[in-house]
Amino acid sequence: MPNNSSSSLIYGTVVAVILAVIPYLFYSYEAVPESLWELEALKSVNESFGGDPYVTTWLIMIKLLPALLFFLWFLTCKHWWYHVIIIPFSMYFFQLVSVFLPDVEYIDHNEIYFIIPVVIGSLSASYLARIKVFDKIHGIDISEIEDGIKKPSDRFFS
Repeated sequence: MPNNSSSSLIYGTVVAVILAVIPYLFYSYEAVPESLWELEALKSVNESFGGDPYVTTWLIMIKLLPALLFFLWFLTCKHWWYHVIIIPFSMYFFQLVSVFLPDVEYIDHNEIYFIIPVVIGSLSASYLARIKVFDKIHGIDISEIEDGIKKPSDRFFS
């Protein structure tokens, strides 16, 4: 027991510190040196937004931090519907990726088409979790129902 409660305390402390630091991370774009955006790896990203390092860093922060918050919520949520949190997380994630792509004219434009499979998968997982919760609340054993349902071919050949 003590090991479980101490790991829970550490886990909760890490989550609390991350949540407390989020506002400071958002305003970190004001402290980014311009020389950082002159590196070859980041130069094309900066040039696609007019060459202003503050605008580029601001765009990254407004996509990265909500994605981080949704990811933390997904990891810490104890409700049966937590799979649905993946949908807004994936939206912000794809928007963040579009910031780094040099050939994208408009950011936040076509991400909805990329998250359709995520929506279908997370809604399916949430529906299955809902069915299991409903069955457990009402005392239904799904294996008994499955055993009671026989294929039409089983009835004729037994």
